Order: sequence, then structure tokens, then C-alpha cells
Amino acid sequence: MKTTSMTLAAAAFTALLAMPSQAATLAGGKVGADAWFMDADVKNVEADDASTAGSYYAALEHPLPLIPNAKIRQTSVSVDGTRSGNVDFDQIDFVAYYEFLDNDLVSVDAGVNLQRFQSGKFKGQSFDEWQPNLYVDARVGLVGTPLNVFATVSKGEFDGTSTLDAEAGLIYQLGLIAADLNVRGGYRMIDHDFDYFNKKAELDLTGFFVGAELDF
Repeated sequence: MKTTSMTLAAAAFTALLAMPSQAATLAGGKVGADAWFMDADVKNVEADDASTAGSYYAALEHPLPLIPNAKIRQTSVSVDGTRSGNVDFDQIDFVAYYEFLDNDLVSVDAGVNLQRFQSGKFKGQSFDEWQPNLYVDARVGLVGTPLNVFATVSKGEFDGTSTLDAEAGLIYQLGLIAADLNVRGGYRMIDHDFDYFNKKAELDLTGFFVGAELDF
């Protein structure tokens, strides 16, 4: 999968939602990466080979009212060995969100996610599409521990295609001098019904993931 396009998309998205430079010292954000050990069904047929998926993300947050925070995430998917054909694509999530609640115990973010399916291939056919989604992320701290429970959901339906990407798990927070190092683990599922072809391509991906993020 190509990574150059992700770099260009990230730069464009950040520029679009850029803050005034004088506010930069008040900004924060997150960068992280996950390894997703997934099983796959394509049109209800279990795949013989679904490679471990890498997922990388970055978020930028600021104190300016009305202007949304920004997050970008890439997940590369490759599924082989089913009678329904192989599936490959890069899913890039461009998220604009607001913090509706943010304290030491509970945080809730909500917004919109414009998904990009890039370099897609299914049964010899190519696809390159955009899909709109609603986005919600919630975290709850477990009092007296460095643990947080989290859940993130992105769901949408447009022009015959429906997409669902959801994950939930635990975060172990390690406080550093300039940032927090968060070790993550949990369960992620993707349920996409692509209507880009003569017949729908139904894709179900499920499995556990582990990862780490810097929260600064």
C-alpha cells in the first residue's frame, strides 16, 4: 500500500483546519499506532489469510471555540484466500470533532468522519471512494488506577454503501515529563458493505489489537 498519499492527505487536512500560530503553545494532541490481529469474512465466507493490519493515527486539539479538533488515521487491509475474491484497501479517516466533556474522569468527543477508501481492489475491480460517517469517542477513568475504559465508533450510510468501524478496550496510562505514554489493548470490528460493484462486497473484520500512543 502506498504511504505517500497518506502524507499528502494529512498535510492538506491539517492545513485546512490550521489554527493561528499564536495559539500553538496551547495546543495538544495524540500520535499512536496499533497492530490489529484480525479474522475476516468476505460475503460470509471466511478468509484463509487475513494479514495483521497496521493502524496509525494523529490528533490535534486546541482551545479555540467553534473550530473543530482534527484527527487522521490510516488502516491498511489485505484479505486473501476466499471464494469471493481478495480484498485490499487503505482506509483513511479524516475526523473533525468537538470535545463535549473533558475532565480527569470522563471525556466524550463527537463529530464527523470522512472516510477515504484508497487503492481498493476486489475481484479484479478497483475502487477509490469517499464515505461520510458520524464519529463518537468516549473514555472513562477507573478511579484509583491508571486505567481507562474507551470506546470509539464511526458509522455511516451513503449511496448504497454502509460502513461501521468500532473498537473498545483498556488504556494503561504512564505519566512522563512532557507527555503521557498510553498502552492500549482491545477489540476492533469493521463491517463494511461496499456498493461500488455489480454486487455488494460484504466485508467483516474482527479481532484483538494492541498499541501505544503519546498524549501531549
